[in-house]
Amino acid sequence: MMPAIYAHIPFCSMKCPYCSFAVVVGQRHREKDYLDALEREAARHAGLRAMSLYVGGGTPSVLSDEGLVRLVAVMERHFRVEGGERTFELNPEDVVPARVAALRSLGFTRVSFGAQSFLPKYLSYLGRSHDADQARRAFGVLKAAGFDNINVDLMFGFPGQTMGELDDDLDAVLALGSTHVSIYALSVEARSLFSVRGEKVSDDAQAGAYRRVCARLNAAGLGQYEISNFARPGFASAHNLNYWQGGEYLGIGMGAHSHMGGERSWNADTFPKYLDMMGREGTAVVGREKLPAPEKMVETFLFGLRMNAGVDMAALQQRFGCGFTQDKLDELENLIAAGFLCEDGQRVCVTDKGRLVLDEISARLI
Repeated sequence: MMPAIYAHIPFCSMKCPYCSFAVVVGQRHREKDYLDALEREAARHAGLRAMSLYVGGGTPSVLSDEGLVRLVAVMERHFRVEGGERTFELNPEDVVPARVAALRSLGFTRVSFGAQSFLPKYLSYLGRSHDADQARRAFGVLKAAGFDNINVDLMFGFPGQTMGELDDDLDAVLALGSTHVSIYALSVEARSLFSVRGEKVSDDAQAGAYRRVCARLNAAGLGQYEISNFARPGFASAHNLNYWQGGEYLGIGMGAHSHMGGERSWNADTFPKYLDMMGREGTAVVGREKLPAPEKMVETFLFGLRMNAGVDMAALQQRFGCGFTQDKLDELENLIAAGFLCEDGQRVCVTDKGRLVLDEISARLI
């Protein structure tokens, strides 16, 4: 399988919890420095053939027009993207007709649209700068420009969120007519702004909200194909499926992760260190890991459980040339007997019950 490529573009016009580096408006020399470093990193992998391209992992839409053109030129100069899926992440406040038209002309076929919510109280809670009307107008601009493959990100599980509020958000998403929806439960990390507030959502409330989201999206024709992803027929993300199937991918940029030749690697995750390493060493890799075949097989199995299609056990064992140890086989049988997993011929799939505790299932099998 040809690898995917993604460019991690952590530019942002304001400090926010979604971006790890902030570019002060007007300081375009930082943009140039970053793109220079990206070019040096891309050149190390010149000639690589890829099945898809994903520009995101930050806020790439704040690149200048010249920066965006240069970014695409870097990708095309050093890589051969042979698949048809080229995704660009956009937030509603960054959607303007000229920029969207430029994305189309530069060959992007898919947009991942960070709506997150359509309710003012939760947009404020997240610190987002757009409102619901702006998000709706922005989606219309994307459609008018010819993008018919648009993913909408939606968050749920806010402290105090009622089922009625969740339904309002789902109504708003479904009214857009998007071909793909990615859902994310709010996760409060230690020492984050949200944890300082002391806010927490119970596991039962999260589970109930997740069930409601799944039921409504499936009923609307957005079929679940992965634990957090729903798509109309033919619109599942090829780029993300590559991750969940244990495929190879190359990430370039600050904090980017790669999986090539069975080895995982990751770059420096601060802007000064990334630029410094690229300038001094020509690489920003700060860590590498190569798992033995049995461990890699288990990891690939666990990624595969995220997908509704599950895992073909015979194909998995043939791919890695090994099988599960007896203790893991016993644990699989226990999970099947308890209704968290099920068998369908050669495939093992997670059940609706199991999706609610997939992290625990993974912990038992690692």
